[in-house]
Amino acid sequence: MTSSKRHCQAIWLSDLHLGERHCRAEYLLKFLQTHESQYLFLVGDIVDMQALRRRWHWPKPHQKVYELLLRKAKQGTRVIYIPGNHDIPMRRYDGESLQDVEIHKEYIYDSPAHGRLLLLHGDVFDRDMCASRFDEILGDYAYDVVLGLNGVWNYGRRLCGLPYQSVARTLKQCSKKAQTAMNRFRELAVQRAQHDNVDGIVCGHIHNPELGYVDGTLYMNTGDWVENCTAMLEHHDGRLELCHFSERPQAIGDLVPSF
Repeated sequence: MTSSKRHCQAIWLSDLHLGERHCRAEYLLKFLQTHESQYLFLVGDIVDMQALRRRWHWPKPHQKVYELLLRKAKQGTRVIYIPGNHDIPMRRYDGESLQDVEIHKEYIYDSPAHGRLLLLHGDVFDRDMCASRFDEILGDYAYDVVLGLNGVWNYGRRLCGLPYQSVARTLKQCSKKAQTAMNRFRELAVQRAQHDNVDGIVCGHIHNPELGYVDGTLYMNTGDWVENCTAMLEHHDGRLELCHFSERPQAIGDLVPSF
């Protein structure tokens, strides 16, 4: 296992949703076991406290992921945690360190190759996304149904020896309304980065992984571990990689954009 590990300068993860029944904790555990980094940024919604209040769900893979994250912090990885809207009670510990994990509402990372990057979860943009409360409730219900279908679909694919495939992501790509919302989120994030005079912004929240430049500003969305199973990596040579992970061994290095 050790010889096959990938060593990076930094790793960004968000929207793990540990404690939520759709969390792909088995894939996440494999990813964490095969990747090491100097910095590990947890960009919100790590433990889904909202879901746990509704229904307790904490199987062994979720506990193993939680323990591994703490172990990495104790063993020298600098773990920086930016709570999101599903783990919002942790924001009261802004500026503190718990079990060697640093907690910040927002954080600026000085990347050796890409300059100053602002890290925040992304729920701060919700009030400007122009969605009514009814739309939010309806969207949450529909999303839960889609994730249920996603589980059934991928169970069948595993039986056929096929790799993981996100049903939700496919539907989002076909939905004009979803594309409009994601474009608006990206626009707001880039505007915030430009207002703060930083070189780029890293966020999560909308479960839509992206890596690229918008009007000269680096935009990184880490995706999630509910539907997409994605992480953002910064290699020691400065190269950025959006990594999609699944049960396929070869997917450990499967890339979307890399630069």
